[in-house]
Amino acid sequence: MARRKEHTHGEIHDMAIKSVMEYLQTAKLESLSLRKVATQIGYAPSTLINIFGSYQQLLLSVSEQVLTDLYQQLSTAEIDSHPASELDLSSFNKGQAQKAIEQMAHQYFQFAHEHPACFKLVFELSAPEGIELSSNHQLAIDKLFNLIAEQLRVLFASANQADIILMSRVLWGGIHGLTCLAIDGKLFTEQAALPAMLSSHVHGYLLGMAQEKDFSCC
Repeated sequence: MARRKEHTHGEIHDMAIKSVMEYLQTAKLESLSLRKVATQIGYAPSTLINIFGSYQQLLLSVSEQVLTDLYQQLSTAEIDSHPASELDLSSFNKGQAQKAIEQMAHQYFQFAHEHPACFKLVFELSAPEGIELSSNHQLAIDKLFNLIAEQLRVLFASANQADIILMSRVLWGGIHGLTCLAIDGKLFTEQAALPAMLSSHVHGYLLGMAQEKDFSCC
């Protein structure tokens, strides 16, 4: 076991989170415990309690890191681009915005497929009763939704902020649902069909909102 004060609290904090994420690459959360995490990093369980407050708070910190990693993957998603003339710039930007949302949807599934246990942890875990998520955790969630909101503002320039927030949640709710069904094997179709299904969902929702709200999307 590591000597007392061999690492700072910040280092132990990061070591514990990394240990949990690595464990979940090959095993299920149900088989993990605070004692196992402590043993893996060479410290006593009481040290982790002192740093995180509880095992659940440790898992919430892991959830926050997963959201941060997911943001990094979605924010670096690449889309094909071609030069556009000034006359075609508006249409070009809207086309790029829709492609960006599609690509983020595909990257979202890719992340979930590669890290299923960590992905599920984010959505199955909640803060202890009476305790709100940390400001950093909430910020990680907001940053993810803002990636979508930024593209929706390009597509629906006349929409107000409330409309954009609502659309981002509904649109991504469908993407999340398809993703969860796919990783659980409940789509009852070949997994290779999921990218087309995600794109279809994005196309259909954006077109529907353009018609329903009379926004200028396409």
